Amino acid sequence: MKVFTQLPEAFKKSFKPADIRGVYPSQMDEALAYCVARAFVEEFGYKKIVLGYDMRVSTPTLRKAFVAGARESGATVIDIGMVHSPMLYFASGHLDLPGAMITASHSPASYNGIKLVAAQAVPLTAETGLNAIRKRVEAGVFTDARTKGALLRKSVRREYQKYILQHADPARYKGMKIVADIGNGMAGATMEALDRLLPATFPMLFVEPDGRFPNRDSDPNLRKNQRALRAEIQRAKADFGIGFDGDGDRIAFLDEKGRYVNSAAIASLIAKRLLHKEPKAGIVFTNLTSRIFEETIKANGGRAYRAKVGHTFLKKTMRAKGAIFGAEHSGHFFWRDFYYTDSTILTLLAVMDAYADAREMGVTFSQMVAPYTLYRQTEDVVIPVANKKVALDYIEKKLQKMKPKSIRRFDGYFVDFGDVWGAIKPSVTEYAIKLMFEAKKKTDALRVQKELVSFVWSIASKER
Repeated sequence: MKVFTQLPEAFKKSFKPADIRGVYPSQMDEALAYCVARAFVEEFGYKKIVLGYDMRVSTPTLRKAFVAGARESGATVIDIGMVHSPMLYFASGHLDLPGAMITASHSPASYNGIKLVAAQAVPLTAETGLNAIRKRVEAGVFTDARTKGALLRKSVRREYQKYILQHADPARYKGMKIVADIGNGMAGATMEALDRLLPATFPMLFVEPDGRFPNRDSDPNLRKNQRALRAEIQRAKADFGIGFDGDGDRIAFLDEKGRYVNSAAIASLIAKRLLHKEPKAGIVFTNLTSRIFEETIKANGGRAYRAKVGHTFLKKTMRAKGAIFGAEHSGHFFWRDFYYTDSTILTLLAVMDAYADAREMGVTFSQMVAPYTLYRQTEDVVIPVANKKVALDYIEKKLQKMKPKSIRRFDGYFVDFGDVWGAIKPSVTEYAIKLMFEAKKKTDALRVQKELVSFVWSIASKER
């Protein structure tokens, strides 16, 4: 397999702060997957790794190249098959092995990538290994092992299901009807298992894995991607609905009327219940998470910790603080008891537990989450820029002129105007700036967002 003597500029852009991801094959191809595998194994001296992968069209050849690279560098590869990302995290924790997941998560069908973790599902970031791996790939110098690593196939589905359901009380779920939009991604097998094992019913949409995403885009939190789920909830008279992204590590919730429920409302519902069981426990939030989440944590005696946006950064903060739970606006929910990683199914079960209590009192799903929907958030706007640092410097000057009550410099800027607050931050995965605002009235949040979006676009235009 080809190794690089000089890494193309387009390929360099695939190395993000939290993973390796780009358009296939112009930014990410089999040669890069092969070299990343060799660099991953040789940088850390691994003798055995676990591998999972999603259903994207380019995944089979990327998987083959990654396996070849890892084996030629001497590592045995334990292939757990086509799975959702949380199952790869579980396998890494359960087997105490480093691992790789070939996926582009929620990105469009034209993308693919690789998520890398150390043993116990500790994610690799630019600071903890991705930069070192990139340098090895750029150098193109690898050492063939004396003994080529083996390729073993192993299913962890039964162990995973047992682990996920160990604290569940199935009787509480009897009679629930929850529509699940799989989005042609990787969450289908797990949801089908829940449908068999629990006394709830899960009518499902778009179950067949299909990396072309023929029915909707991969991100389940965007309103445009919720149309089919919304209609099916109403048609089936379901208690609520859920949607997943491509690799099954994001989950979106819709109430019984088909209305999207902000991830922070779901996180707040869960946090209150967790803090009742573990008083004063730590819980992690980000700049983009609705203010209600931080307020709920503090109101219930918890310790609220702020993390940078991005699953790897939130996991790092959780581990450092020993936090029991964390959440992002994007539909990632993180659990201490799941190796400090994201679990959509543990999140679903926690919500089902909360709803079981609400249902006994005659409370609907929308009524249950109503106390946590006091604020209205805009959808985030992502604007491409050539230089994120330069753009942020201009933005800071603009914010100062708008005379806010406060500006917090953390992961970009968190700005509070009193009636409107929100975040302007550099994207983790793109050369872009992301903006999201919140207020009691959505029109107020949109007004501020519109002014700043226009300003950022003007900066971006000058860069070209």
